[in-house]
Formats: sequence, structure tokens, C-alpha cells
Amino acid sequence: MIESVREVVEILKYKEFLRNLVLRDIKVRYKRSVLGFIWVMLNPMLMMLILNMVFSGLFTASKKNYTSYLLAGIILWNFVSQSTSTSRTSFLGNRSLINKIYMPKAIFPLSVVISATINFIFSLVPLFIILYLNGTSISHNIFLLPLLIILVALFSFGIALILSTLTVFFHDAIYIYEVVLLAWMYVTPIFYPESIVPQKFIFILHMNPLYYFVNIFRGSLSMEVSFLSEKLLYAFLFSLASLSLGWLFYDRYKDRIPYYL
Repeated sequence: MIESVREVVEILKYKEFLRNLVLRDIKVRYKRSVLGFIWVMLNPMLMMLILNMVFSGLFTASKKNYTSYLLAGIILWNFVSQSTSTSRTSFLGNRSLINKIYMPKAIFPLSVVISATINFIFSLVPLFIILYLNGTSISHNIFLLPLLIILVALFSFGIALILSTLTVFFHDAIYIYEVVLLAWMYVTPIFYPESIVPQKFIFILHMNPLYYFVNIFRGSLSMEVSFLSEKLLYAFLFSLASLSLGWLFYDRYKDRIPYYL
């Protein structure tokens, strides 16, 4: 416990280095791209247009403001999938720094999550534009949005710590997680309404952390969400569990990481 606290304090001391890592992640992502950072806003819009054309005829009747509903789900999904999948190689990709200079190694997956959080915040722009064009009033629960961002970031950081550490020792984790992400997306109500899920499969939704995050996100914007306070509690517990398990896993193997890079 004391060693973990010491590493957190060290990360705070390396805040300037962390800032440079975040800037590097953002620059590398959009390097040589003509539109650059604008892709942060265009990507969810293009996905929304495609999925809207495919599924709007099926779900428009059962879900009011389906376009807003869909875009909100896509944006949050992109946040989690980007931050966790990119973090897989955060230790491998920085092996030269890790082997030459001492620093808290958790700073590398943390920088990935922070850069994904920045992308997420900017991707809210097209969502608010769609809400405005649809004539949708912003919910009085909008104050929950900053809390939701923090909870999802902490949840993603926990996953990132596990994936980045595991990948050092087991490279197949990179490919296995791609399959997990695909399955995870389909069991999360991103493009379909929860109401179409058969009762016998509802338990799968309730075991899915993203189910709660997506609902809170939509509820903080404009959409009616039942049992919002209960979902907030579950979201907090999932974030705490992910961060705790992720840190314990990383802390157990962090000293062996340089020998396997």
C-alpha cells in the first residue's frame, strides 16, 4: 500500500512528462492527416450516419430521438475502446524510455487514457449540435456529465493497466482483446434499445459495466433513464473495482516488466 501511494506521488512529480506524453499521443494519432484533430468529431458522426441508415427503420418507432441516442452510444463506446485498446502496447511502445530512465511506469497507460479523455470531450461537440438541431432540451442531469467522464476514465485506466502489463508477458493479449471488444460492443445497447433484449438475457446487460455508463451518459444529456441513481452507484462500484484490480495486477508485475521488453 505504501509503495502504491509512493508511485502515485511520483506520477504527480512527473506531471510535465505526463503532459508531454499526452501531447505526443494526440500528435501521433493525427500525424499526416489533412483534417487532423477534426477527425475526433467527424469519426462518430460518420459512424452514426452509417448505423442510422441501417437501423433507424428498425428502432425509430421504439426509441424517440434515435439519432441522438445512437450518437451518444457511439461516442462513449469510442472513448472506452480507444483508451483501452491503444493502451495495450503502451509499455512495449516505450521500451527505450523504460529501460533507460527510471519513472513510474503507470504513467504510460495513464497518458493514453488522458489523451482519449481529451478526444472524448471534443467529440461532445457534434453530439450537442445534433441535440440542438433535433430541438432536444438538455436534461437537468447535465451536472452528472463531469462525474461520468471521471468514472469512465478511472474504469478505462484500470483496464489499461491490466492490458498493458499482460501484453508485455503475453503478446496474444493484443489479438484476444480485439475479439473481446467486438463481443463487448454487441452486448452493450449502443445502436439498439434496451427494450428489445429478451427478458432471459437482461442479466447480461446488468453484468456489463458499459451498460451503466452509457445509460448515465444518455441520462445526463437529454434522454429519460430509469433508476438513474441506482445506475450511478453501480457505475461507481465498477470503476472502483476496475481501478483496484488493475492497479493490483500492475503492482504485482511492474518490477518484471523491463526484463521482458
